[in-house]
Amino acid sequence: MNQHTIYFSDEEWDFYYHLCNQYAKDELASTIEQKNKRNQFNTDAMIHQTTTGKIAEWAVTLFFTDKPCTISDPDMQIYTKYNKSFDADLIIDGYNLHVKSQSVESANRFGTSWMFQYNGKGSGHRDPLLNYDNGLVAFCVVDFNKKAVHLKGICEFALIRNKLREPVKHSLKHTKRCIYLEDLTQQDFIEIK
Repeated sequence: MNQHTIYFSDEEWDFYYHLCNQYAKDELASTIEQKNKRNQFNTDAMIHQTTTGKIAEWAVTLFFTDKPCTISDPDMQIYTKYNKSFDADLIIDGYNLHVKSQSVESANRFGTSWMFQYNGKGSGHRDPLLNYDNGLVAFCVVDFNKKAVHLKGICEFALIRNKLREPVKHSLKHTKRCIYLEDLTQQDFIEIK
């Protein structure tokens, strides 16, 4: 697979970690109600997952900054619960790029995989990618100890949608679907130059 690792200097990591962790703390008030409806109740875990996701978004942005393309910065705005969306995290050369992330610790516990919102109580709980939306998806694993993000690759989601399956973690089987790295082949990934 066409994997790349984005390494942060100590100063860069401190900056981006603080930026993303503060975003996660600020954002929690507008998402906790929805997350509770999705069987998620551990606020520390919610903050950690959001921090992980934003660090991955910044790593992907930084990775492509040196490439012959244009890429947006991650959206760091806090939205009200009514203005949340499943919009793409980044735009690269006009294409939607969704960034999916997992920490190294989570990958070690549950297998290298990335979650998509499948269900919950009430409306607004299903990621449009699961049914009809298309776009590119960057799959990342964040290593907090080594201050690095492993970009496992980028896929065109329409071509891998059929590889979604239930998560290993029992409490999430009703509300999430996952793409597991072990199910992806070299042909599933777009070449990154």
